[in-house]
Amino acid sequence: MEYEVIDGKGIIPDGTTEIAFQAFKGCNSLQSIEIPNSVTEIRFGAFADCTSLQSIVIPDSVTQIGDEAFSGCTSLQSIVIPDNVTEIGDNAFYDCSSLQSIVIPDSVTEIGPGAFRGYTSLQSIVIPGSVTKIGSRAFKGCTSLQSIVIPDSVTEIGNDTFEGCTSLQSIEIPDSVTVIGESAFTGCTSLQSIVIPDSVTVIGANAFSGCTSLQSIVIPDS
Repeated sequence: MEYEVIDGKGIIPDGTTEIAFQAFKGCNSLQSIEIPNSVTEIRFGAFADCTSLQSIVIPDSVTQIGDEAFSGCTSLQSIVIPDNVTEIGDNAFYDCSSLQSIVIPDSVTEIGPGAFRGYTSLQSIVIPGSVTKIGSRAFKGCTSLQSIVIPDSVTEIGNDTFEGCTSLQSIEIPDSVTVIGESAFTGCTSLQSIVIPDSVTVIGANAFSGCTSLQSIVIPDS
């Protein structure tokens, strides 16, 4: 399948069903792109390191955003994930440092490892009740993230999930969570208090290491 970039706009032919492996990787001249409704999958690294890409519209036909799909798109300011997407791949939006907000639709069941890592402008995010798994390093280094709500559907907070979220002041851990992974909140220097629910049976090594503002913590009998 042939792709073109004309005057900064990416051209994808109608009838295309997937955007191939690293299709536009490193296209520094790419500023915008419109994906046709025929596309169902954005594959590994499709738009990785497109440092001038500012906006993108993903059609409702897309069900999967692959690993590293938008990794390194440092100028990307807005993106809408359609309601049919069920999986956000590993490092899908890694180092998208200009993105300020993102809406995760109710269709998503899994947020892959490192999906939003290094997303330094993100201030808040709501994880929908459909999500059952938040991968390791999913929000690592999101230095502007101040609050997050984890739904009752999530059972495990993975290793390094919120490591280095230096602005994170509050977080609610639901009763569904049984495991808090290693270094899950390492370096969350603004976190002042946390309540660990009765459902938790494992707190991993270094889970709250370097949380220098933490004044109180409730550890359950479990």
